[in-house]
Amino acid sequence: MINFWRKITLLVGDKDGNGLDLSGFRVSFDVEKTALQDPNTAKIDIYNLSKMTVARIADGDLKRIVLQAGYESHNAVIFDGNIISTSQVRNGADTILSIDAGDGQSGYSYALVNETVGAGYSNNDIAKKSFNAMKERGVKNDDLKAVSNETKYPRGRVLFGAARNYSREVSKNSDTQWSVQDGHLVYCKKNATRDDRKAFILRPDTGMIGSPKKDKDGVTVSCCLNALLRIYDPIRIESEFLTGDFKILSLKHSGDTHGNEWSTEIKGCSLDPSTKKTTKK
Repeated sequence: MINFWRKITLLVGDKDGNGLDLSGFRVSFDVEKTALQDPNTAKIDIYNLSKMTVARIADGDLKRIVLQAGYESHNAVIFDGNIISTSQVRNGADTILSIDAGDGQSGYSYALVNETVGAGYSNNDIAKKSFNAMKERGVKNDDLKAVSNETKYPRGRVLFGAARNYSREVSKNSDTQWSVQDGHLVYCKKNATRDDRKAFILRPDTGMIGSPKKDKDGVTVSCCLNALLRIYDPIRIESEFLTGDFKILSLKHSGDTHGNEWSTEIKGCSLDPSTKKTTKK
């Protein structure tokens, strides 16, 4: 992997897909993603925008924000979400617009299920109902493969309430984790990684920075910014003092187009190499 020639694309848009490309401005960012159900977050600072552009963002005309970053040879979306709040400050000659955003925030906070399911419904059926409600609030796709439809419930029921509560119910009943990742509703078995993912091999020549640190909760390691890593994915770490397979549980992407910062911090739990399942320490 060649980690040269940084690349970034920053887009803000309205509900109809119209928007602005702000990639040419100085941008700094901290994107935090986790395996938890609470929405992923981003804080993005943009320097020296025009007053008209600031007004369009601050007034809510442009709600969606998409950040893509990495290097010339490998870059991808690291955040796709909704603008929650903005503030503006001056730092010397610069004016800085600070944006706080959430991934799937509207779907998580406001999606409502109002449905019925007949006798013989499964956990997968409930997961689909929850997704359909979130879809109306901007969640784009679903990955429900980890949710089994084998268990059938004998009586039908009325579903009325927050979609996130039904996703929590599905997660509990199917021994999965769930969250929204870049606008996609994802379920993953607690004791495994996502089925269709190949482990990225992280070592010094593929971007590892420093040495990984392992404790009772798992491993923490930093690398050059890597947008190809995803929550619930497997990762293989190869270093002088630690080699092992892990499941990614959190990612923090940090960068500044005019500074030195351009990195990813990874936290993960151990995988049993014989079964490729997570193991609790």
